[in-house]
Amino acid sequence: MGRIDDSIQHIQGIPDGTERAFQMAGLISTLFKIKGVVLLVTGQLAFDIYANATSDRPTVDLAFFSGQPPPRTVLDVMRGQLRGEGSMGQWIVAGVPVRFHDGAALGHPELCRDFTTDHGIVKLLPAEEITVDYILASIHPEPDEEAQTRARLLLINGLMEAFQMDWAVLQTLCDHPDYRVGEELAKMRVAAKKDIDAMGSEPDRVGQPGEAPSA
Repeated sequence: MGRIDDSIQHIQGIPDGTERAFQMAGLISTLFKIKGVVLLVTGQLAFDIYANATSDRPTVDLAFFSGQPPPRTVLDVMRGQLRGEGSMGQWIVAGVPVRFHDGAALGHPELCRDFTTDHGIVKLLPAEEITVDYILASIHPEPDEEAQTRARLLLINGLMEAFQMDWAVLQTLCDHPDYRVGEELAKMRVAAKKDIDAMGSEPDRVGQPGEAPSA
């Protein structure tokens, strides 16, 4: 059995779906990096990693951060090496759904964070850009409880130093005319701090860039 087959077998044996998707993202990212392509984890999985959350059926959403692979390369990796089922944009690999998207629109690409998995490095969409999107969605055009909960989880984990939130950048994004949610950030950050105080929690550095966060 080859190394890729060993990795797939290991991933299939992971009971937690979010962790399984996270490890699959690491394997796929490694194989594409060998081809000169850097991938970016987006969507629900990126949120789950930052928020230390889980999903019922996690999907690996990937965007091309640098390099645009030709179709043959995508097929070589996804079907030839990983034995995935699907074509081009959507795949199932070892039971894990995988979707490719065009390059992500990033305002601060320098804030993309690298996390280490057992099978390679994954690069995540900036937490600040995910957070500001959820803060806006929590109030506009009307209050949304799910978006508020997601924003709160990201703020709590940022305050607990599960990852290094760039608070200055987050404030700048929230104050931007496209968002205008600076006041909401201030209120939600105070509320998140109260939640942490009520839990009696100390800063938790698990999940720092370069480490694999627990799902």
